[in-house]
Amino acid sequence: MEDTGKRRTKIPMAVQVQVLFRDGWLCHWCHRPTVFAPAMKYLEAFVKDQGCQYPLAYYDFRYRRDAAPLLDHLAAVVDHVEALSTGGPHDEANFVTACNKCNLTKSNRTVEDYVAKNPGKRVKGKYGEPVHWDGFASLFLILAGANEKKLLGSERGWYFALRKYLDPKHIGNGERRTTA
Repeated sequence: MEDTGKRRTKIPMAVQVQVLFRDGWLCHWCHRPTVFAPAMKYLEAFVKDQGCQYPLAYYDFRYRRDAAPLLDHLAAVVDHVEALSTGGPHDEANFVTACNKCNLTKSNRTVEDYVAKNPGKRVKGKYGEPVHWDGFASLFLILAGANEKKLLGSERGWYFALRKYLDPKHIGNGERRTTA
């Protein structure tokens, strides 16, 4: 890996939200729906608050397969198409939604190399691609909104970035704003 002199900086949450919704929460590489990890954390807490006493595998901070199989594979991440470490720009035009598995597999390989070794196959469904998938972002807003005082720093950031992007009166009915 060559040193391009670029430093990795955090992608602002507002930009990540834009990219996730722009891409319909579908992985750019394998075309599968992705899952918003903080939603799974609050869903697990909600189910436990309802009296569930057996172990759940909805969330683990490290996305461990044994503790959070959905996140191990399908956690939503924002990936650089052309890796920053190989000279790719750190801007929205170079960002795509990826599932955790594809992001880890792609690493800093070129698009051509990755696609040659991992040709994405369209997920075939009788009725086509999902149109209103949001990765459970609306579920996160509802569950986190009920526990707003318990939100950690990054969760609070996601909560406000998602609320700013989504029009609250449309949360849960499949509609979203057309402007950010």
